[in-house]
Amino acid sequence: MSVPVSTAEQCRALDAGVIDGLGVPGIALMEVASRGVARALLHEWPDAAERGVLVVAGGGNNGGDGYGCARWLTNAGVPVRIWALTDASGGDAGIMRAAALKAGIPLVDGPGGEGIVVDAVFGTGLARDVGGRYADALARLAALDAKVVAVDLPSGLHADTGRVLGTVLPADLTVTFGRLKQAFFTPGAETCGRVELVDIGVHASDHASAHLTTADDLAWPERPERSFKTRLGHLAVVAGSEAMAGAAVLACLGAVRSGVGLVTLLTVPEALPRLAGLPASVMVRTGTLAESLERAQGYDAVAVGPGIGGGKPLPDEAHAILRELWESDMPAVFDADALGPWPRASGPSVVCTPHPGEAARMLGIATGEVQADRFGAARRLAGLASTALLKGRHTLVAHERDVFVNPTGSPVLATAGSGDVLTGLLGGLLARGVAPVEAARLAAWVHGRTGEILGEARAEGWIADEIADALPEAIAEL
Repeated sequence: MSVPVSTAEQCRALDAGVIDGLGVPGIALMEVASRGVARALLHEWPDAAERGVLVVAGGGNNGGDGYGCARWLTNAGVPVRIWALTDASGGDAGIMRAAALKAGIPLVDGPGGEGIVVDAVFGTGLARDVGGRYADALARLAALDAKVVAVDLPSGLHADTGRVLGTVLPADLTVTFGRLKQAFFTPGAETCGRVELVDIGVHASDHASAHLTTADDLAWPERPERSFKTRLGHLAVVAGSEAMAGAAVLACLGAVRSGVGLVTLLTVPEALPRLAGLPASVMVRTGTLAESLERAQGYDAVAVGPGIGGGKPLPDEAHAILRELWESDMPAVFDADALGPWPRASGPSVVCTPHPGEAARMLGIATGEVQADRFGAARRLAGLASTALLKGRHTLVAHERDVFVNPTGSPVLATAGSGDVLTGLLGGLLARGVAPVEAARLAAWVHGRTGEILGEARAEGWIADEIADALPEAIAEL
């Protein structure tokens, strides 16, 4: 089943539902959370723990979790010291602080050669830049030769956007509570290390901003026993130019691996000399870009965009037909040069697949703004296209109010033409009759999983053609 992902505000609402709704004391949740941190730490680095653990505590509930963790570690016989950046702890955190001090855990003014640092300074509520003594402390800790465990979230990371708030203490392990946070699926996730989720008893389905897709959520379309090619769909691929004919080949390679019955490439005559790598099963029709776009409307679905610009602006006539296609009911995937700042929302079956730079162009903002709030950008893109697939380390698929986080991926996919393969794969699924949002989720998962499979064999040297060839291995897992 898909795993819910929540914002900081939603996490607070979940906690309140247990505390106020069920009458469970807040300190009971803190006790479960702090024990989870201690257990994870001891399981991950038992040898480093013998060198001692430094718990760095702030003044809020995150600090309370740290004080509780210190007490659990002391009970386990681990040498522990606490560096309290403030003594202003009230409520449940104050109770945890008092209990830790009563247990005889010493307070110190800084690190002293410990093997592990527990970062319990700020939690998910941080919304302003870190400054003053807190920034100095985080910088000092980051310079240590010690493993770092973040309590709920690395201090200095925004829980919803993953933006670094002035400074951040990178973690080797983040032990988070109740729900996965959006930050774990943003560029800021690089500061989180491995993420471990501790169940503290919050409701399984309430208050989710997104869902992390699992293989169990997905079903590859069945191939009927008495199949024939026309029943399995006919995809038109509008791609390629004289300068970028390879993009057309790669999109078609991805398409034929989708199990679609027929694929026809619609391209310009200038691309023909460079189509030697095209699968023999792919039919080819040539014409101007505008003619190709007109012809594409007679197929079951169309994948349009890879390489059609060839580094130049699209002709006005072609742009006008693209706009008509964007607003029509035809199942279509728009990628690369076909993505533009369309003035109106798309038809009901259009999927757009931008990388961050293309998403910025579609939204009229800077690429940095897309990366600073990928979830927000994905939702805005879904207001333009029926379904939006925002590429990245954690690809996001947005449809109406839903956002799905793709868990698969590998640096292997960071190679020229990899996205063209994805476009063809997604287009083939649309031609087979798969609903746009499900086609996008399937294509993202399979594409990412293919990269993982190849990366297990070797880390370097893969090209997009080989990614396309390996797609069936990932498909077989579904």
